[in-house]
Amino acid sequence: MIVFGVLGVLTLVEFGVARTTGVARPAIVLALVALALSKAALIALFYMHLRFETRILRLTVLAPLVAPAIYGLVLIAESAARAAR
Repeated sequence: MIVFGVLGVLTLVEFGVARTTGVARPAIVLALVALALSKAALIALFYMHLRFETRILRLTVLAPLVAPAIYGLVLIAESAARAAR
């Protein structure tokens, strides 16, 4: 029930951040991504029971999540390099 409550509070914080005005858009996007990642981590650790698993199993689950992030960063870097030309 504690994790459920924390997820509810994080959702309310997301609504608050989304409705914030006067703050730079990249800061809002960064805050929303950080909140989403923290919620995903809570879900994986407690509802998927990864908190109680071995280290190798946690890494096995984490690897497919990290790969798209690295791919996205490579695409962003490539796009920035093309725009700089």
